[in-house]
Amino acid sequence: MQDYRSKTCCFSGYRIEKMPFGADDLRAVQALEAMLDSVVHAAAARGYTRFLSGMSTGFDLWAAEAVLRAREQAPVQLLCAVPFDKQADRYPADWKRRFNHCLLAADQVYALSRRYFAGCYAARNRFMVDASSLLICYFDGRPGGTAQTVRMAEQSGLEIINLAMHQLKLF
Repeated sequence: MQDYRSKTCCFSGYRIEKMPFGADDLRAVQALEAMLDSVVHAAAARGYTRFLSGMSTGFDLWAAEAVLRAREQAPVQLLCAVPFDKQADRYPADWKRRFNHCLLAADQVYALSRRYFAGCYAARNRFMVDASSLLICYFDGRPGGTAQTVRMAEQSGLEIINLAMHQLKLF
């Protein structure tokens, strides 16, 4: 049986409303996208071929899009971990479009529940950590799902690359 965990990287970061900049701050968004492109290429060069996104607005979708861009130059796969059906129903139109584009372009989609339930995001985060050996995140210390995922990753021995530390130095 193939060891997929050693070749799988997951992403975790803030939804757009929790990012320290808005989606309309093009300079900050482009800087983060460039960092994601760079770190995805670096991970691919180290043998990571599977990249797992939780598909929330903000960091997750920016990361998924970086994987899709990387496919042009590296044999990488986008895997989507959707916590429940209709996850994107309440997304703003642009984020819903991006979600649907990534979902349709994905190599594999894991739909973890038919319906929303309390804890479905935590279950998604546990699924991603358990499937991975590397976490690329955007975490600046705030409590929430990203903090929970980073703690899970630390406890599970994943290597962690935190892009928030690099992003904060740009301004």
